[in-house]
Amino acid sequence: MKATLTFVFCIASTLISYAQSRGTIFTQVKNTQQKPLEGITVQLLRQKDSALVKLAITDAEGKATLVSLAFGDYYLRYVGNGFETTYSAPFTLSEQQGTYQVPPQTLQPQAKDIGAVTVTAKKPFIQRLSDRTVLNVESSILSAGSSGFELLERAPGVVIDQNDVISLSGKQGVLVMIDGKISPLSGADLANYLRGLPSGSIERIDLITNPSAKYDAAGNAGIIDIRLKKDQRLGTNGTLNTFYGQGVYAKVGAGVTLNYRNKKVNVFGSNNTAYRKGLNQLLLDRNFYTNAGQFTGSDYKDNYGRFPILSNNFRIGADYFPSKRTVIGIVLNGSGVGIERMNDNNAVVFDQQGKPASTFYTIATNNDF
Repeated sequence: MKATLTFVFCIASTLISYAQSRGTIFTQVKNTQQKPLEGITVQLLRQKDSALVKLAITDAEGKATLVSLAFGDYYLRYVGNGFETTYSAPFTLSEQQGTYQVPPQTLQPQAKDIGAVTVTAKKPFIQRLSDRTVLNVESSILSAGSSGFELLERAPGVVIDQNDVISLSGKQGVLVMIDGKISPLSGADLANYLRGLPSGSIERIDLITNPSAKYDAAGNAGIIDIRLKKDQRLGTNGTLNTFYGQGVYAKVGAGVTLNYRNKKVNVFGSNNTAYRKGLNQLLLDRNFYTNAGQFTGSDYKDNYGRFPILSNNFRIGADYFPSKRTVIGIVLNGSGVGIERMNDNNAVVFDQQGKPASTFYTIATNNDF
């Protein structure tokens, strides 16, 4: 019984620590006349590798807030049409400083070269429309090698907690759609599907915080509509894509897409396979004191979690065009995901002299296939 109680205590402490180990960043952007700039893309980047962590867009006051962030060392990049890309100074989010106010940033107008003008039509990575925010996934290298789940984690206003519950602008109960149709998946099944959906298959993601009346009432908390790529070229076409990424562990994937299209019929199919290994490590080091300030002891906890994910997604469908404005289609989507969750928990309690008084070590493995 003693070992069981100790194990539960370690797990409970880890869950509480996860909830507390999240930070918030505030920032504001102005122009050279010190007027607020709306619609500027704010990118949160890790210091050690410049990896994209989170996105936000400034409001009418030039302000943006990034929430539910893991503690670590970061900096911000500011991107806007007609302005020079600007970077903030590096800063740290920690348990001691869970919120950080970035000093106001002034964006300089982009220098114009009237000697040679080249017009290139390319959608920005993030667009703010009257009723939604759009992530144009295929137009940005920032999304390369990512999964649909990782794209949502970075998306402005989207928060995914440790139980894979998705919220949009602080509201839970978000309706997730694929190509404008409500996904039959929810909870862990939906999260696993998104983990296996490569960014190379996604055209854009629509984030609708205030759905209009045309949407089902179930989407009152917000709608996330993931639009998959469709080949508009006539004839027979195919693509082969691969990706590789390296963090603490590697991630790798490959996929193939085939499409036949004429003026009346479009037949398409795709298959994507990916393997990635996630890591979640929590370190807790606590000291204990009496009300009089006398040191009584300390404890140290190390929770090291790994979760290898092997996923496969396929999509087969056909469209018939009886007229220019009418489409009759059928599509079949399928996915398979295997996850192995491994957690090593090591806890050491030290006495007043700093000597180990007790040590607890637990191993947990769970397979989800």
